[in-house]
Amino acid sequence: MIKFVSRTHGQTAWQGKPPESVPQSVDHMTSAELRAVIIEFQPPDASVLVEYDHEVLAARQARDSLLAPLHEVRLKLARVGQQLDRWRSAHPLQARLNELGLMSSGYLDKWRAIREALEREAQELADHADRAQERVGDVEKAVHMRIMREQAPLRDYLAELERLERQKSMQELVGRWQTHEFDNALTVFKMIALKREMNAFGYDDNGAHWQALPQSLRRVVDNFNHLPREARPVALDRMRSDIELNRDDARKLMREMGLNWG
Repeated sequence: MIKFVSRTHGQTAWQGKPPESVPQSVDHMTSAELRAVIIEFQPPDASVLVEYDHEVLAARQARDSLLAPLHEVRLKLARVGQQLDRWRSAHPLQARLNELGLMSSGYLDKWRAIREALEREAQELADHADRAQERVGDVEKAVHMRIMREQAPLRDYLAELERLERQKSMQELVGRWQTHEFDNALTVFKMIALKREMNAFGYDDNGAHWQALPQSLRRVVDNFNHLPREARPVALDRMRSDIELNRDDARKLMREMGLNWG
């Protein structure tokens, strides 16, 4: 089972236990299996959860309850303005004299008083709505922080799984690459052994190609060719197993055959 200790020793940073909802042991998993776990247990985005939180919804409802009457008051203000404009258009001289203070108008005074009252009401409602909107922002922020705190253990654990997934993915990639390199090495070895067995040009005892090979490799090739044909596949399998078990021998063999391996 994976250990969660300090990263100062090159290990994981996770300090606690895995959340109960996720697998408790992941060391045996492949990178693909780890990715599937990460995707399956990835918590919803906190911003999305905020949208459905009951505290946030209540704060928004309180704000909206102020916006509706504010909208209605502003519509009334617009209608009063239109009413005054129509009267001024129908009575341009009286309107002008009233503006100059030379003539009073009970009609204009009435509608102006109505407009001023509506403007005061609209301002009060707007102030309340602004405070309600600030309240919404405060609640959203508090809820978001609470959700992030609640999700922190799971997010920390999934972050550790992502680190392990990257590590395993790299190990698997190296493994596939090394397997490919091993196969190439054995292919080259079989080709050299066949050319030696057939006494191909340059592969006799004094041949330039043969003499260019290290003595240790020439010895292995000759020993291989002395085996019965039915025993050779077994010898190749054993050679491949030995190569996989001993990386240093693998590098040496591949260098001797003129192959590149980091």
